[in-house]
Amino acid sequence: MSARALGVMLLSMTVGSVGCTRLTARVTTVNGRDVELVTAGAGERTVVFESGLGSDWRVWDATALEVARSSRVFASSRPGYGRSAPATTPRDASTIVEELRALLAAQGVGPPYVLVGHSFGGTYLELFARAHPDEVAGLVLVDARPADFLSACEARHLDGCGISASAAKSLARVEQEELAAFAQASSQLRAAGGFGRVPVRVLTATSHAGSEAWEALWRSMHAAIADEAGDGEQLVFEGAGHHLELERTADVARIIVERVEAP
Repeated sequence: MSARALGVMLLSMTVGSVGCTRLTARVTTVNGRDVELVTAGAGERTVVFESGLGSDWRVWDATALEVARSSRVFASSRPGYGRSAPATTPRDASTIVEELRALLAAQGVGPPYVLVGHSFGGTYLELFARAHPDEVAGLVLVDARPADFLSACEARHLDGCGISASAAKSLARVEQEELAAFAQASSQLRAAGGFGRVPVRVLTATSHAGSEAWEALWRSMHAAIADEAGDGEQLVFEGAGHHLELERTADVARIIVERVEAP
């Protein structure tokens, strides 16, 4: 596959969205800014969903609906996505995590949380779990982008390591800001430390249209994240694409519920 084709593929990985939803979102004002969010279900632990680059909360609609049958769920659109107003704060992982914690507190949604993040959203929630392990009962990374993937991929001289500058120009402003700030995630994760006693499940897709070497690197870096946790496990979805929450909804929901119901 050419570098140009891979760039187009990587760009398409950022824009997963859905049309009509079965859960009903609302817009509330927090610290003077409109925030789109959805809550459903009930339970002692709240499942908190975070979307990837280019996606609002709606990519989680089917998964959250299934999980809400037995658990409380919370999903929101980050600033600048969906009906959430843009923010003037930096779009790095640490800021996004602290804004999410503030949003949860403002809505009266307290820990313990089971965190579920896709792609860039997975990296954000990995930082949440490392920085605040006492608030987290479980972490499910849904084909999350490893923070060091770009540098590791480029060091191996592979194609399609990241989104090209020309492709990035077509992204919305908030997406460009998050993409640029993502370079800080690696150092922020290292500064946060380990997972503590947080159980971690790393869900890995295998069909990103990359080369065998690209896919192998993605898979191995996911394995390394799982290995860092005292209770970590990688779950590989052979033949599945990047949006596991859309392609393998029932499986993803089952894994989340297992974390909610675990001792």
